Amino acid sequence: MRPTRILLTGADGMLGRALTAALAASPATRDWPLLGVSLADFDIADREALDACVDAFGPDVVIHTAALAVVDTCETSPKTAMRVNIEGLRNIAAACRRHGARLLSLSSDYVFDGLGAPAGGYREEDLPNPLSVYGLTKVAGERICSLVPGHLNIRTSWLFGGTDEGVDVVLAAVRQLRRGEAPRLIHDQFSLPTYTADLADALVFLLTRETPVTGTLHIANSGTASWYEVGREIRAVLGTGPQPLPLPMAECGFIGGRPVDSTLGTARLAGLGLVLPHWRDALHRFLADLPADAPEDAVR
Repeated sequence: MRPTRILLTGADGMLGRALTAALAASPATRDWPLLGVSLADFDIADREALDACVDAFGPDVVIHTAALAVVDTCETSPKTAMRVNIEGLRNIAAACRRHGARLLSLSSDYVFDGLGAPAGGYREEDLPNPLSVYGLTKVAGERICSLVPGHLNIRTSWLFGGTDEGVDVVLAAVRQLRRGEAPRLIHDQFSLPTYTADLADALVFLLTRETPVTGTLHIANSGTASWYEVGREIRAVLGTGPQPLPLPMAECGFIGGRPVDSTLGTARLAGLGLVLPHWRDALHRFLADLPADAPEDAVR
């Protein structure tokens, strides 16, 4: 059998970089042809450009991580959010159907309202009820993804492990503490903080299974927490800077709605033989990989 050919969108993003590294590190996938694309290459809402890329590469699998994921930007610019998160995914789904390629698409815990998370967290079959434009676009994306035979829609939550503190709460808190500043972190919103390296390893696990996993699947690290709890753990590990300050979500001035508790249940993933480590374990590993006194852009 020839190696699986993978097209990865959002390759320069937090998860895209982690997945590129994970695919290269795994003996099972290191020889698979991988084409990573990002906005620098073309706009996924540009169907002609996307089709030209897909036609030239001929992927067996498309992993779609590209998205406009800043909640308030989606709220203030809904047309842009729909163009990127809905139209872009529609183009990708159409190309997958035309080529017979499998589609793995990333979604979010923000498809749920968080008003009554069931014991053990939201299940894959629970009814979405988003509170924001961002969440609505992700629900629409899930519907589009489901039109591709053999699709896998992956919901995850609260990613950290990147290089941009503008979208990585953990990295922002680390840098504030190292500057001697007290991070103000939300104490009354809860979900599963998830390390991109662990999520990427889970995706490799799924890609290399003999029997493909289809439908919807929740993937996240274990342990529900608030960002304030995560911040206190960061402070304990670093041993420097003041203690974080608890910040009520109501005082954040958010435009788009956020779920109070969007904990995802991961029982289906466990049934497949994979349980991701607790977020504390993941956090310690991420912090151990950060250079102690490096410039702010020098993050592995």
